[in-house]
Amino acid sequence: MRKAVSVKTYTALPDYDRREILRYAGVRGDGDETLQALLGECLQACDRAFTYRVCYAELTKTEFFELFPPSETAKGWTENCEKIVLFAATVGLEIDRLVNRYASVSTAKALLFQAIGAERIEALCDRFCEDFSVDGGVCGRRFSPGYGDFPLTAQREIFALLQPEKHIGVTLLDSYLMSPTKSVTAVFGLKNTPCNETKEEKNCALCGKADCAFKKD
Repeated sequence: MRKAVSVKTYTALPDYDRREILRYAGVRGDGDETLQALLGECLQACDRAFTYRVCYAELTKTEFFELFPPSETAKGWTENCEKIVLFAATVGLEIDRLVNRYASVSTAKALLFQAIGAERIEALCDRFCEDFSVDGGVCGRRFSPGYGDFPLTAQREIFALLQPEKHIGVTLLDSYLMSPTKSVTAVFGLKNTPCNETKEEKNCALCGKADCAFKKD
């Protein structure tokens, strides 16, 4: 199947969410003054480290379910949607370089750089989906390969369709993980009617994974 692939580049995103970064680092709440100071140093080192890029394509529901393995997760999370959007997003390689640079020097900083990268790629995905909610209809719940019974092997079909290697510099590894590591592939449906779920409900309350380390209270 061939579909038109579009590319978006963002020059900026909303400011860093420090509490979200610390959550990704395994810290509850705001941490102490020492941790906040260390986080500030890491954020300063990240200045101009990120390149925010997304490539995406729109499919009909028929096209989507012909292309991907059967999945109750995909069926449920695209119910009442007219179209389905596939996308790949990345914040670039520089954050990986920072993690690797500090891995043998300061494990605390390396962990914070990992968490900063996680917060940035999620912020990028949120911004991209918000754009669709304004421009292309109401965005349904976002989910990725490996979520529920939507198989991790669906990465193959997504990469074959979007070719993110060519468009945004993201490659698929034999493990189905990606390089740069702070990259995401995901799917969401487009609806004509608003969804009443909050962002937190989308991310946690509706997820069936009870042992997630990042689950919000």
